[in-house]
Amino acid sequence: MTKNSSDLGSADDQQAMSSFRYAQELRRTIRFFGSFAVAFSFISITTGIFDNYKSLLGNSGPAGIWTWPLVTCGQLLVAVVFAELASKIPLTGYSYQWVTRLAGPAWGWLVGWIAVCFLVIVVPSVDHVIANILGHVFDIPAGSHWPRVIVCTVILLQALVHVLGVRLANAINSAAVFTEVVGMVGLVLVFGVLALRDQPDPEILFRPSPLPDAGSGLLPWLMGCLMGAYTLVGFESAANLSEETVDAAATVPRAVIWSVVVSGAVGTLFLVLVTLGITDLAAVVNSDYPLPLIIESKLGKTMSLAFFGLVIVSVFACGLIIMASGSRLVYAMSRDGLFPASTLFRRISPVSSVPVPAVLMFLALGLLVTFSGSITELVLASTVLPATIYLITVVAYLSRRSQITSQFGTFTLGRWGPTIAIAAVCWLITIITILTIPESFRTTSLLSLGLCAAGLIPWFGWLRGRVNRGEAGPQSRS
Repeated sequence: MTKNSSDLGSADDQQAMSSFRYAQELRRTIRFFGSFAVAFSFISITTGIFDNYKSLLGNSGPAGIWTWPLVTCGQLLVAVVFAELASKIPLTGYSYQWVTRLAGPAWGWLVGWIAVCFLVIVVPSVDHVIANILGHVFDIPAGSHWPRVIVCTVILLQALVHVLGVRLANAINSAAVFTEVVGMVGLVLVFGVLALRDQPDPEILFRPSPLPDAGSGLLPWLMGCLMGAYTLVGFESAANLSEETVDAAATVPRAVIWSVVVSGAVGTLFLVLVTLGITDLAAVVNSDYPLPLIIESKLGKTMSLAFFGLVIVSVFACGLIIMASGSRLVYAMSRDGLFPASTLFRRISPVSSVPVPAVLMFLALGLLVTFSGSITELVLASTVLPATIYLITVVAYLSRRSQITSQFGTFTLGRWGPTIAIAAVCWLITIITILTIPESFRTTSLLSLGLCAAGLIPWFGWLRGRVNRGEAGPQSRS
């Protein structure tokens, strides 16, 4: 495939690829807004809130919304550490690449394996939001087979978009930023006006769950962190597309940080104002689709349908970018010979510059997961797994920061790096504890532990031997 100068990126981009001994196989077409769109679309506050609002009300009650700012601050600590890593090691494969170079190929493989498991699981859990919205609009029972059919159809469409090429996917992601911002900010403004008009009792913002088995006190409130921890992840997806980003070492760090800041601020306002719109808490908690119910009760049928249309675009783009991130991670690991069937999954389409076999793998596994797991378990697993990835990555950064090269990018935490990293480690240990200790989360904890442990089988089975012989891993390219 012949590339022009714009495909190769800036001089720093070319120097980085040469320094890490990789060929430029992906087209560099993403600039700052596109990079921000990738991270912002992956986070997708619309998706996370719609997917978890019912669980929040059931476990923590409306008071649980105040865990959102807490999670935002904690995830921002992780994001700034990742921003420095993205600046210094601007390669597709994010945590796999970073941890491999800081802690060795064994830890790099484990992080990469966990990340692939997370990305496979989270695509159908995200797409389930579209099924929820259509279920509310068309009165589809939550327990019927139709939600799974809708999820499978959406996954198929997302894979098709990727096969058609990066430019189409980027266009949809950019449009999704518009729909996300217009939809969420628009709803914030409308609900703000309604709040001024109706003057609701702010006491609703601090009420616990009305369900008799929800419990009371600090633990049920902390379980509300599930919504923020599920939603405010994926900011590093901008780094996973570094080799498709122009001037990646400077562009990606800004995209990573701003995606968390904007998502945290807009999400807080949205949650406060929507929760103020609850007039009958018991009815909302017992509804299959509580958030659509609140919105429709306040906006009416026509306006709520228009908003739901914007939400569907945002959710579709969220699943789209997750599939893109996953396929690029599989490509990066296969390029180093550290993934099953590496020869197949490292292939790039000469027409679209997309790792099509990796996309098709995510399609197949996404369909399989859709029919094999409950949505609650999917959501919980896709919350614990990224926190585990983040913890391993930040610990590797903290222990080997001095080994990171300074030749790329200008973003650095300077002398504050170790302090911020230690705070991030404390935060991640706390959130993992919250999401694994409660008895209702035990099944998912075991599932997540099993997925992590399963990654040891291929490593000790054959990959470690290939790495030791110099047949796989980044060093095999020297």
